[in-house]
Amino acid sequence: MRKNGSREISFSQYRTTDLFLFAVIVAVAELFAFAATVWFPEEAIFSFSFMLPLALTVMMRWGWPSVFYAVGSGLIYCALHSCSWQYFLAWSVGNASIIVVLAYLIPIGKERVAKSWLLSLGMVLIAWAAMVLVRSAVFAAATGAGYVQALAYFCGISTDSGLLTLVMGMLSVIVIRRFDGLFEDQKAYLVRIGKMREEQRKRDTFGEELAEIDEEQLSILNNDDGELY
Repeated sequence: MRKNGSREISFSQYRTTDLFLFAVIVAVAELFAFAATVWFPEEAIFSFSFMLPLALTVMMRWGWPSVFYAVGSGLIYCALHSCSWQYFLAWSVGNASIIVVLAYLIPIGKERVAKSWLLSLGMVLIAWAAMVLVRSAVFAAATGAGYVQALAYFCGISTDSGLLTLVMGMLSVIVIRRFDGLFEDQKAYLVRIGKMREEQRKRDTFGEELAEIDEEQLSILNNDDGELY
């Protein structure tokens, strides 16, 4: 327990809580997207999903567990729309393909990606391209349709993987990364916050940092007779 009565939690508890909250957010986002097509069926000529920015945010925070959020989002989408098993397969495998983004993050580094809006958008583009290409391939293989036709379908504005999803994903990431610690590896974030709190604690305990004294001032203080006046 802390002195002010607040409770400290372990890193594993923090991680579990954070992952749970993002799982709820992903589920709610899919439910709202589905509700929009029910409430406005005639106006719903296009569709998009917030799966990409949410899953990629989890990837920045925790790494590979983000794949479960992408796959889960696809399963919820297919279940709500009563899709056939071919769609379930295409959405599940296609969404899982965002794992390739780790091959982009590891050599560059999460910190560098988080600080650069251009690298962040590149991350979204890679995830979207992998998802569309794999979805199209799996769907074509499962249904016997042509790959080009499947690719054209999944890039269309009527699916949740179309170009509109790419644009919304990029805009969302631009906004998300502006919030301190949100689009950041959480181990690095907690270490950074810990250092900031430690520095603040030292200032509270010992006051502001000592002022620098140049050599001329030091010579005055250390005069021959040892007196200041």
